[in-house]
Amino acid sequence: MPPLEEPQPIAVAAVGPERLSSEKYLSQEPTGTKTVDAPKHRLRQRRAAKPSAELAENVGVDGKPIIRLSKKKNVVLNTRNPIIIFLAKNELSLSLFFMAVIHVCYWVGYEWPELWIRMQHKTNVAGNGSVDGDRYVRGVHDFKFVLYWIFQLIAARSILLHHILPGVPKLLGIKSDRKNRRFCEVSWGMLYITASWFIGTKIWAASPYYMNTQNLYVNYPDDHILMPYGLKWYYLVQTAFWLSNVYTIHVEERRKDHFEMMAHHVTTITLVLLSYTFHFTRFGHAFMLIMDFPDIFLYFAKMLRYLNFDMLPNVFFGVFTVSWIVTKHYLCLKMMFSIWTQGTSIVPDEKRFPIYPNSYASIPIVAGMWAFLLFLQIILIYWFTHILKVLHRVLIKGEDANDTRSDDEGEGEGEDGVESEQSDDTAVSVGSTNSTLASSSIDPAEK
Repeated sequence: MPPLEEPQPIAVAAVGPERLSSEKYLSQEPTGTKTVDAPKHRLRQRRAAKPSAELAENVGVDGKPIIRLSKKKNVVLNTRNPIIIFLAKNELSLSLFFMAVIHVCYWVGYEWPELWIRMQHKTNVAGNGSVDGDRYVRGVHDFKFVLYWIFQLIAARSILLHHILPGVPKLLGIKSDRKNRRFCEVSWGMLYITASWFIGTKIWAASPYYMNTQNLYVNYPDDHILMPYGLKWYYLVQTAFWLSNVYTIHVEERRKDHFEMMAHHVTTITLVLLSYTFHFTRFGHAFMLIMDFPDIFLYFAKMLRYLNFDMLPNVFFGVFTVSWIVTKHYLCLKMMFSIWTQGTSIVPDEKRFPIYPNSYASIPIVAGMWAFLLFLQIILIYWFTHILKVLHRVLIKGEDANDTRSDDEGEGEGEDGVESEQSDDTAVSVGSTNSTLASSSIDPAEK
């Protein structure tokens, strides 16, 4: 038998770039060893170790497929529902078209557009302690004003999210599409809640029930039926905002607490409608201001987080946590106790439901609203457990204040602009508590 010969490696001749681009070349090694990939194949291996663009963009935090409308618009959806996709693509044009039709008809001389543009049901009867004789009552045309404001808010949000706010992170060097998207969403909430809170506080400061819970129920229902212009405007716009949130929650990338958010929004809207119908708008107004206040700090902390600040988000999250405990739990429970005790005792028996016209002061009705308030408090307690987890990470483990309740946020982008799916929960659902506040616009039930 001839002696065995050791296998010799086969040398690969140098070839031109045109052949390298169309063929695969491997260096053969001794038997029993792995073949060595050519540079092009090794590059594929390195990229495979990182999240791919398809994985990053087509799988949501719940593991279900997501849809990105376009790179330019930076919208990610967790649904293939053609109606939602159509609305997400055309929300601005549809809203502007609706408002344009109303205004053109108004300028031409038609009278019906005024029912949509201006608040209706004005009366010249003044209530006790009123500043002037202009008062408004609730009426059948209020829904038109609310619907018009829903389109205005959707249009304003679309313009800010897709045409103005995206430039801020880019100026600061933030390349992640996901962080840019979340920053814009949070900034819209920050701008609206801050503006509505200051407007609501100004109206509250000029009211007879400023820092006086007893006046929330005094002269009910006579003075409560007659709402000042500012109070009715504030209530209807807040109603429009929370109704629009039912739409916007479906045209944003789904958070982990999506169903809790939906339950919160439905509860808030229900309370708003009940308090407005039962003339408990004073209670709802005060309750809303209490509930909205901490969300200002939460949104600001999120904005700073998405802009890659380190210490400031933790500071504002700490302020938010303290204000959350004081307002959404202590003051909220105090308001619930107030409507159950003062709300059923201050109103005299002859002015209670069903004896007195337009009066809904009765234990069964208040108990029904109280049940929604209690359910809202349960949701807030659930979210507060997530806040405690964040505090544990910050104070005990020394980590950043990333909220655990909501979605997984992209920390950055990998090679070729691919977003990595690392956890950055700053976009906590706590912000949704904000909705609880607004729901207070619902009056007692609000959040």
